Amino acid sequence: MIDFNDKRQVAKAIQYTNVNPNLTRDGMLKHLETCMKYDFQAAMVAPCYIELAKDVLKGTGIQVASTLNFPIANDTLPMKIAALKEMIKTGVDQFDFPPNPGLLLGGEEKAYFEEMRQIVEVAHASGVIVKAMLEFGYITTPELKKKAAQLACEAGIDWVKQSSGWGVGGCAATVEDVKILKENISLPCRVKVSGKVNSLEKMKMMFEAGAELVGTS
Repeated sequence: MIDFNDKRQVAKAIQYTNVNPNLTRDGMLKHLETCMKYDFQAAMVAPCYIELAKDVLKGTGIQVASTLNFPIANDTLPMKIAALKEMIKTGVDQFDFPPNPGLLLGGEEKAYFEEMRQIVEVAHASGVIVKAMLEFGYITTPELKKKAAQLACEAGIDWVKQSSGWGVGGCAATVEDVKILKENISLPCRVKVSGKVNSLEKMKMMFEAGAELVGTS
């Protein structure tokens, strides 16, 4: 648990996010300036800005994070892996992706697991951190939420998130969902939280429930 009276510790638990499709290059540069001003843990950027972010943030210690197959989640596995390899080539340090919720909802647990496992295998071979956005806006029963977290952990995912906070599958973070994640994983898998975590008090509530990292815009 971080010291919430220490601004540096708080900043180092935040991944500052702007993946909006209408973001311009100038807008991204301002985003990166803010990341450097507060020394956030990572700048979360769209794939098209990975190279720019790596260049601007070089030497700062701030990581470059991005997204894979976001927010739709239902590209084929070969498509996802091809995109991941391109992101790795451009220097991404870590990325968030939504495993295909339709697989889990339809009872195809093996396919759901295998998608995550293969993505982890490719990413970890290049030292890239993997975060799975489980999109509890789709996966709404406690049983399936638990299963999603367990399968992600077994597949080698580094961080699980209850949601991206975007679209139909996105949902606001809740203490209950964070607890479900925390109780159904084991180290080295850890909990990141996103979705309307827009105040220090909300962030503190999520961390008390078990989160250790927050993505927020």
